[in-house]
Amino acid sequence: MGVRRAELLLISGTIFLSAYALVSARAQESGAAPGAQRFMEYCAGCHGADGRGGDKAPSLASAAKHSDSELFRIVHDGTTGGMPPFAQIGQTNISAVLQYVRRLSGSATRTEAPAEPAVTGDIDAGRALYFGKAQCSNCHLMHGKGGFIANNLTHYARTRGAEAILQAIMNPDSPLVASSQVVIVTTNVGKKITGVLRNEDAFTLALQTEDGRFHLLERSDVTDVHYTGHSLMPRDYEKRLTSRELNDIVSFLIVESRSPRPGEPVAQ
Repeated sequence: MGVRRAELLLISGTIFLSAYALVSARAQESGAAPGAQRFMEYCAGCHGADGRGGDKAPSLASAAKHSDSELFRIVHDGTTGGMPPFAQIGQTNISAVLQYVRRLSGSATRTEAPAEPAVTGDIDAGRALYFGKAQCSNCHLMHGKGGFIANNLTHYARTRGAEAILQAIMNPDSPLVASSQVVIVTTNVGKKITGVLRNEDAFTLALQTEDGRFHLLERSDVTDVHYTGHSLMPRDYEKRLTSRELNDIVSFLIVESRSPRPGEPVAQ
């Protein structure tokens, strides 16, 4: 049995390397080498070397139905269906992967940069709302100012249109990113801790509370975990803000994303 297993592994490895070589060769011919390399590194293990899917993930043929900004969000933030977020690989690598995925799905023409979204709101009013009434800066950084328990929004609007940004504000939990869910943990001594669930496994829970502190808890020290099904993002902005104010915030985010401060590195 051991010899047979070794033979099967050798055959599987040979097939994978052959597929990788074929993908790399095609990528070199089409000028998509960086995207192909990143795809093989981060995506092929689940979606297959040819992007046709497998036991772990579906085919990527449906990518043609999504806009560039939608695909970027899916890769960056992950999905509720089980795909993990890949924000850690950086914007450049995500963009390279998406260009290659477009080629695999036969929609390479859509890799061209979309037109910059129109700005129709009051930028100064949006800035005042962001750092004031709307309380966005309590959790989000913007050019180094604000909280850090939620996503850095400095470059957020570079890959999203005005409508997508508005929807993210109005429906913040659609989809809910697993690493952004708020949970309430009760310990053996009756202490309750409310925070963002950053990671969990069979033995531990890692929470981050709104003060920025991380709490690593052993499962054996926990009696209950209540999953709220939502993030820290308020879900009542439609009532708290007028449509004009929402438009002002969206416009502010778009303009700020286009104008990084001198010497400021691009967020990865």
